[in-house]
Amino acid sequence: MTILPRRSFVLLILVIATSLTMGLSWFAIRNYSSAAPIADDNLRGLAFTIAASMEGVAARDPSLQSLASFQTSGEIAYAMLISPSGRILYHSNPDLSGSEIGDNRYRSVLTDGTLGEERVQLGTDEQVYEFQTPFHLTGTTCVLRLALHTWRSETVMRRARFGLALVFSLLAVGWGLGGVVFWLMRRQDAQEKQLAHKSELARLGEVGAVLAHELRNPLAGIKGYGQLLEERLPDGRERDYAGLIVRESLRLEKLADDILFFTRTDAELSLPGNLSSVAGQLTALLAPQLETAGIRIVTNITGTVNVGCPEERLHRLLLNLLTNAIQAMPEGGEINLVAHNRGSVVEISVADSGLGIETEMRSKLFEPFRTSKARGAGLGLALCKKIVEGCGGSIMAEDAPGGGALFIVRLPAVLPESAV
Repeated sequence: MTILPRRSFVLLILVIATSLTMGLSWFAIRNYSSAAPIADDNLRGLAFTIAASMEGVAARDPSLQSLASFQTSGEIAYAMLISPSGRILYHSNPDLSGSEIGDNRYRSVLTDGTLGEERVQLGTDEQVYEFQTPFHLTGTTCVLRLALHTWRSETVMRRARFGLALVFSLLAVGWGLGGVVFWLMRRQDAQEKQLAHKSELARLGEVGAVLAHELRNPLAGIKGYGQLLEERLPDGRERDYAGLIVRESLRLEKLADDILFFTRTDAELSLPGNLSSVAGQLTALLAPQLETAGIRIVTNITGTVNVGCPEERLHRLLLNLLTNAIQAMPEGGEINLVAHNRGSVVEISVADSGLGIETEMRSKLFEPFRTSKARGAGLGLALCKKIVEGCGGSIMAEDAPGGGALFIVRLPAVLPESAV
């Protein structure tokens, strides 16, 4: 049995729902549009029936007295017979019989022999259906004017309006429920992807932690013997090789430390860190490297700025960001380290004048083991993200205004004890 992928299933449901919506909408609108002609046809048919019955009664009683007893179940608002001269021969209101008609609308029925129908407003503000037709009496042709109540037609129209409103209300509810279901499915997909990502990172972390732990002892031995050889060998190629062994061992040792730090699940620490002090230490530590690379670092941290992040973690965070900035400027340039206290949050920005962030790396910049560098494990920015989020803050990357990359870190601000 073939199971459709979820995306195809959702698309199929969407096509079916759209087709059903269009079909029901067309049916409801068509039913409503045809309601008015049907109501008019009902009134017209009733008028023809009453007119034929009255003409039959008048043919048997030329005095028209029998019309007074004509029974119509209350559909007639009024009825009158109009002579060609405009005199009312008969009216359902006896007081108006024999008077003159006050309009000439009946004449077109006599001259053209056509029927007349329209909606008119009575003095009681009731709207009625007025029907005029030739009425044949002995030796003459008169005009029968009937005014019919529109109760039946209004009932038809009310039912049509109710049906239209009901269909569109049900469609709106259906699409609303569909939207909720779609949102829940999207949310479930996101949660499943997040859980899968966390599970993958957990497995990767376990493997990395084991490897890092097992590598530390051999690395310590390799580094120790390399340092011993470097001290004992005379200047020359062999001593350079020994120094290379020491440097690469130190690099692998740092990588092992980074992996262990990244996979560590210790509790969040809330000890404050002095940003000014850490920035000063790093500037002094990186001074030889900055001078060699032709890079100038500009620090703008006014006063004592304390953040809710231990100094050991804050040191690692800024060191990784500054190291990334240095590596992004092989031709030299300038790094700006700026901190602003914004009430409950301290905003730290590190901007370089390098080539900026590659487009394909933007979406996975803070993922572990993702890097565009030839040498590197891709853990630096992932460690930064872990440190910042562990301290209750956030980190983001964007293009610097003057070119290059800009990293913005927001950490909780901690007031000095004297200010508490």
